[in-house]
Amino acid sequence: MGDILSTMLKNFLEASNIQFEKGPNSTTFTINSSDGISKTSLYNILPYMHLIFFDIHASSLPGEIAENASFHPLQFNYCVGGRIELLLDDNSYIYLQENDFCISRQTSQNESFFPTKYYHGITIYFDPDFFTDANKELTSLFNLDLHLLSELYFDKKDTYIADSSDKMKSVLKRLWQLNDTPSAFDMKISVLQLLHLLLDKTTISPEKTLTFYTKVQVEIAKKAEQLLTMDLKEHIPIKEIAIQLNVSETSLKNYFRGVYGKNISDYLRDLRMEYAKKLLTETKLPISEIAYMTGYTKQGKFAEVFREKFQLKPLEFRRTYNLNKPITKE
Repeated sequence: MGDILSTMLKNFLEASNIQFEKGPNSTTFTINSSDGISKTSLYNILPYMHLIFFDIHASSLPGEIAENASFHPLQFNYCVGGRIELLLDDNSYIYLQENDFCISRQTSQNESFFPTKYYHGITIYFDPDFFTDANKELTSLFNLDLHLLSELYFDKKDTYIADSSDKMKSVLKRLWQLNDTPSAFDMKISVLQLLHLLLDKTTISPEKTLTFYTKVQVEIAKKAEQLLTMDLKEHIPIKEIAIQLNVSETSLKNYFRGVYGKNISDYLRDLRMEYAKKLLTETKLPISEIAYMTGYTKQGKFAEVFREKFQLKPLEFRRTYNLNKPITKE
């Protein structure tokens, strides 16, 4: 059958026309978007096992392609920070948030979606059948039978989500730090420790009780977000959005919170403050103009909300930023 995981990666990179850098034991590619720079680094840990670090600053990235639809390797996902959308085998959606881990047989969607436009995460792909055959001595030495994962985690569905235990967090924190200082040896040791914890029946984390969302419900939340953020100067009543999308206000608020992890008001406030921070650091616009552009008619209220978010008033924030900037010759 060959190395399924390498084939999947090759198909994806060729189809998406992404420029990538290939090292002796890794592949790294970077994508620029209006939201920032996203970097994904993949390492070959062992035969038929790949480790991927995600440093995402975008609302979405290309996902799986048709050529990969027939491949269903096992995957472990861990959310270091941010939020990621997962499509389950029954076509429902759930969302992985900070410190959640997921074990799944599912491949990605056509597009990977990150509701907060930010995601730090770890993914491990492997094929239990080939892994066992290719690493017999290793699996015997460390007593790792990956076939037990299905027995332990896939009782009802092909996706298992839980809060990571303290021991697992410790291993994953160490593994995430290797994203900045790669070490093939340390990566292998950390991954083996992680697999050992996953296979230890005495330390299995209880599955989370989650709300599942249909495709239509998710699309309603995303459409509402687009309408509400089209112009941050505007304050569109939620009632108007609900009427336009033919849904009750309560349902709209529930769908939105489920997808974006925040109430609509909190989401819009945080988005406005991030935009204000960008304007303060990248432009010389007066504070009154920035307040107006972010939807505040009263500069005092804008300053109050900004200070709650960043612990500094807007003008203090701008001055501090300028003082800390490196000096450059004109």
